[in-house]
Amino acid sequence: MKIEIEDNQVHIWQARIDVSSGYPKDIKDVLSADERERAISFKLQNDQIHFIIRHYLLRIILSKYCDYLADEITFRYDTHKKPAFNMPEYRKIKFNMSFSHDLMLVAINKHNDIGIDIEKVHDINDLESVAVNNFSSKEFKYLNSSSEKINTFFKIWTRKEAFIKATGKGMYYPLKSFCVSMDKSGNHENLIIFNHPIKSKHWRIAEIKASDGFIASIAVKTNKFQISYFQL
Repeated sequence: MKIEIEDNQVHIWQARIDVSSGYPKDIKDVLSADERERAISFKLQNDQIHFIIRHYLLRIILSKYCDYLADEITFRYDTHKKPAFNMPEYRKIKFNMSFSHDLMLVAINKHNDIGIDIEKVHDINDLESVAVNNFSSKEFKYLNSSSEKINTFFKIWTRKEAFIKATGKGMYYPLKSFCVSMDKSGNHENLIIFNHPIKSKHWRIAEIKASDGFIASIAVKTNKFQISYFQL
């Protein structure tokens, strides 16, 4: 049965990526020729398997929102390789995927640009230097004032990554050109895009639920939204 999603809803799917037992041979048949070619480009077999499984799972999740089987879904890509539905009747559905280690999240909504990022919490060598090079002065100040620096770092990092993914520019969007807010205004947080106050008003950011040991966030180009969680 097809899942319907309302204009103000965001659906978050969580799935485990188990590469320990490989994958059924017919999984490859679900992927497009382009996806299979990209999988082969990975030098390590585990990386190939990981890529195949997560793209298979993405197709399974997306097939729940349209009248196409997983292997029938086609994608189009923008100039920075962000995927979107290529079927005209479903182009209004926006989605984004992120993964870290064996955990994968997919965010889905209608009409609004969306980005998601998940990271497994771990120690970082020279954390302060990484923050100085990528965080705004306000974000850096917030990090330094925190008693839980590692967690705070990843809360800021995932918010920033979710936003640049939502814009479609990814790594091409300068991380220091905007500032995420850790202070909630209403149900979700705001951000400041330096020199673009009007654009800033269109975006909201939220930390989302993920398995223990992980931190995740989404960014959505809308004033309000409601999150629902699903497990694959």
